[in-house]
Amino acid sequence: MPNTKNKQKTNLVPEILKLEEQIKQLEDKLTRSLADYANLQKRQQDQHQFFATLAIANFVSEMLSVLDDLYLAYTQLSDPGLKMAIDRFESILKKQGLEEISAADQDFNPETMECLQVVEGKADKVIEVRKRGYLLNGQCLRPAQVTVGKKS
Repeated sequence: MPNTKNKQKTNLVPEILKLEEQIKQLEDKLTRSLADYANLQKRQQDQHQFFATLAIANFVSEMLSVLDDLYLAYTQLSDPGLKMAIDRFESILKKQGLEEISAADQDFNPETMECLQVVEGKADKVIEVRKRGYLLNGQCLRPAQVTVGKKS
């Protein structure tokens, strides 16, 4: 009988090795699957953030034309109530990450400014801001439209 037990043990060794290999393969698949799932979650978060940012940028961009109209109305009316409304509107847009591009008397910057006209004046300096420009979370949403000086 001892012969039978040794034979069974000998037959079990390849089976055990085979099962250990299958366990290793399954562990590798599980590890890869968990990594793939983590990557998928990260991509979905990034995509969600991208679309949220895009929606905010689109909304704020459309609101800029309203803000331009309010500024124009204020220059004509000089109404303190209108100024209060403009200030409130600006503060709401600032909370979304909007920032006005400071262009007056600055060096011309083609990344944040659009030159509409060149006139005599200080070379490469903004002489007049015709339309305000804005950054949204550090990115140029709308360039400032300006008049730039050139050497006499």
